[in-house]
Parts: sequence; structure tokens; C-alpha cells
Amino acid sequence: MAAVVTFEDARWVSSHVPTLPDTEQGQRIRNLTEDVHAGTFEQPDDLNATLFMRQPLALGTLYSTRRVFREEEFRNFEGYKSTMAPVGAGHWTGTHFSITEGRRAAIMLVENDFDPMEKDSGQAEHLITLIAPHMIRAARFARALNMARDAAATYSGFIDAIGLPMIVLTRDGQLQMANSLGQRVLDGGQILRLDSSGRAGMADVRSTRMLFQAIAEAGNDSGPHAFQVDGDEATIVLCVCPYMPTLAFASDIDRRLFAAQHLFAVLIGARPTGAISLKLLQDAFGLTPREAEVCRGLLTGAKPSDLAREMDRAEKTIRNQIQAVHQKVGVNSTRDLTEVLSVFRSVGAMYDEP
Repeated sequence: MAAVVTFEDARWVSSHVPTLPDTEQGQRIRNLTEDVHAGTFEQPDDLNATLFMRQPLALGTLYSTRRVFREEEFRNFEGYKSTMAPVGAGHWTGTHFSITEGRRAAIMLVENDFDPMEKDSGQAEHLITLIAPHMIRAARFARALNMARDAAATYSGFIDAIGLPMIVLTRDGQLQMANSLGQRVLDGGQILRLDSSGRAGMADVRSTRMLFQAIAEAGNDSGPHAFQVDGDEATIVLCVCPYMPTLAFASDIDRRLFAAQHLFAVLIGARPTGAISLKLLQDAFGLTPREAEVCRGLLTGAKPSDLAREMDRAEKTIRNQIQAVHQKVGVNSTRDLTEVLSVFRSVGAMYDEP
């Protein structure tokens, strides 16, 4: 019989047996596994405790009770007599495909003692040896998917609440996640963009070089590193810092897996004083070029009549564009707009003049 079994230290805590005979023996096994899973079955740990003491617990290591125990020793364990013998479960061959602290998951082929047919433990060992690497890869892949899902759910609200365009990259520039503003900046492509392989870069070679230099420096000293890109109409400041979520929901092994990838958050903003880049306003909020001009004018304290005169447009047009800016940024007034976009300048405060 094939089974996937979970242990907590030496205690058997759950099993999944995909196929069982439609017989009294099959029903006994179902009842036993249900009682074990519910925690209502008192089971001696002597057999498993001895097995795991004698047998290395490394991932993928083949173990067989026929190799570890003499026949008489195996049959005399209380764990065998009270748990296994009543349901006809005999010797087993297996391997651990997942180990997380004290909890272990194993796949097993268990001999059916109620069946008089001769058992071929050599074939069982060969089969387990063949499938063990694939089970381990599948378990790691499933864990990584669960971590990605949980991390995204945990941090998506946080990084959106920052109010800054933010993307998270690996050391080599591969995109891992982005908040909504960061994704818009990537989609706009005027400041940051992705190539066909998902690797981030800037609008020109020099700026891209500066980005990766900042990532390297942040990786070396675990501190924030900011740099500025001088555009035609305003300066854009980017701050790169290590991104190390605590992953409080994860096990130690999951945290080590996550930490194996060095991640870096890239925050995009403006200098503490001076204009905010029109390209940044367009990409981050989906503003049209004219709406971006109006938005930047509002941040300097200009009134609609001032903007109409400076831009040679009708004041009604300006007011319509102000309404569009408020709607796209998600505010109800110019005062709120100024407060929301003031966070852009916090990035520039990390930049030191050469």
C-alpha cells in the first residue's frame, strides 16, 4: 500500500492512502487514520523513535524497516503490535520529501501482512529511489508557491500604502513584485522598464548602470543608497535598499529559502525642493502630458487662473484638468494632492549632493 505520512518528531500525526481495498481491512485502515488525524488514538512511539534515531533524516534518504530492524525486534515494538498489526501493516520502505524543524513528511510503500503473497522489498526500494528526487522538487516548488502567495497577500497592502512607486528586484534586476504605482511606472516605461526576460533597467545605459551600482552597494552594506537621474525638465531620485520581510508566518526553512534570494526595494521620487518630474507624474498616475503640467503647477501653489494664463488655456479647461488629476491621484482637493505627493520628496531627502 502506498501512503504519504506526516510525523511530528517520532509521532505519526496524519496519513493519506490514495487507494484502499473495499474490505474490512480497508475500513480498519480508514478508521485508524481518521483517529490518528483527530488525535484520539493513543499510539506508542517506540518503533518510530528507534527508527529515526538509527536512520539519518536527510531529505531523499532511502530507509527500510527491513534494513534497520531484525524481524523479531520489529514485531516486538509496542508501536507495531498496537497500531500496525491490527490493520495488517507490516514493514515499509520510504523517504522523507519534506523536513521542517520537527515535522517531516514521507512517502512510503507499506507491506500488507494480511496478503500472503511474497513481498519484494528490493523493488520497493528501487521505486522509492526513482521517485524521491521528483517528490522533493515538487515539495519545494509547492512551498515556494505558497510563500509567494502569502508574502504577496501580506505585503501588497503595505507597499501600496506607502504612496510611492516601489518595485522589488533581485540582485540581477529580476522583478519580484511591485506596488500599484510601481507597476504603473514600469508600464509607462519612461523611467523604469522591463526587458523580455523580466529584468529591470532605466531609460538609458548610464542610468541603468547607476541603478545596479546602487543595488550592489546596498547588498554590500545593507543600507539605503540613492542616486538621481537628471531629465530634461526635472530630476528623478531613486533610493535602493535591502528588502527583508520578517515572514513571521513562515517556518525557519521557508525563511531561509526566501532569504537565499537577495531582494532590493527601489523607491522612486523627487528632490526635496524643485519640480517633480512630469514623466514620473504621467507614469505613476496615468496623467496625460497636460494633466501632468497642471498637477505640477498645483504643487507649486499656482491657482487655476495662474495656470490658465501661463499655459495659454481657458480656465474652464484647466479646472476640468484639475478634476481629472484629483480623480486619477485619488484625492478630493488640491490640499490633499499636495499632502499625498509630498511623500515623493522623502526619497530625495536620502540623496546626498556630491
